[in-house]
Amino acid sequence: MAFDLRQLRALNAISKYGGFSSAAREINITQPTLSTHIRNLEAQLGVRLFDRSGRSVTLTPAGKVFADYARKIMDLCDQSVQAVQVFLGEMKGEVTLEASTVPGEYLLPRWLGSFTRKYPEIKITLRVSDSAAVKERVGLGEIPMGVTGSPADHPLQSHLLCDDEIIFVAPGELVQNSKTGTELDAVSLSALPIIRREPGSGTQETVEKALKENGIDPDDLNWIATLGSTQAVIEGVTAGLGSSFLSKRTVEKKLSSGELVRMSVMGLRIKRGFYILTHSARSISPIAQELLDYLLTAGKD
Repeated sequence: MAFDLRQLRALNAISKYGGFSSAAREINITQPTLSTHIRNLEAQLGVRLFDRSGRSVTLTPAGKVFADYARKIMDLCDQSVQAVQVFLGEMKGEVTLEASTVPGEYLLPRWLGSFTRKYPEIKITLRVSDSAAVKERVGLGEIPMGVTGSPADHPLQSHLLCDDEIIFVAPGELVQNSKTGTELDAVSLSALPIIRREPGSGTQETVEKALKENGIDPDDLNWIATLGSTQAVIEGVTAGLGSSFLSKRTVEKKLSSGELVRMSVMGLRIKRGFYILTHSARSISPIAQELLDYLLTAGKD
């Protein structure tokens, strides 16, 4: 049975964008043409691929099975073109990666900037979300790689990008007016208002695990607020809303200026790494591999 690649491209677009009209716009064809591709594909397979209810379009169970293979086929087509371009000495194309907040906002932009200067014809899209979402999308094959603050389980592979340390910081003014100084025991820590990250945050997950390992129940702490990004937490601490656990890489300037002060919590040291995640059962394009190799080298500097 022979398939037209335009049919597979139409199927991928609908499953990705959730509707016929939006999919048609994204792949630059008319909606009637896209509908024809899907009807012909369903006729060839002898099965319905989509359930249609008003404007809502969802894959049928059979559609989900076929769509997974269709995505792999189209990925291989793109990879084959890129492989020939690389063989000819041409590095051009597009690659998308997704990262959790700290690497996505504080580490990757600088490294991606130097990568695109080296390969100006490679276009990179960087999306930022929480660690849980990054792992899910790499696992589903929606993106070739992601970067998070914690390793992932099989079938994902975790490549160490660089090391990091999570520290406890407080507003400089609060520390100056405090009688406890910068050394905190469990009782002093529980008395402080603390800002936490949202569920799904790799930083929050690492912090709570480290606290438990050191005999501190996270539920006993005074979590005064939950904020959805590292920058929001930094601004909240700076404004005096509370103290917080943050990546040292994100607050170095504010520590140097004295706006924030590092506090010692029972000698607690929270070390972690940032990891590039790929799927062990899926190959990535030559361009994505070049980016992966470049980032792993940059992370060691």
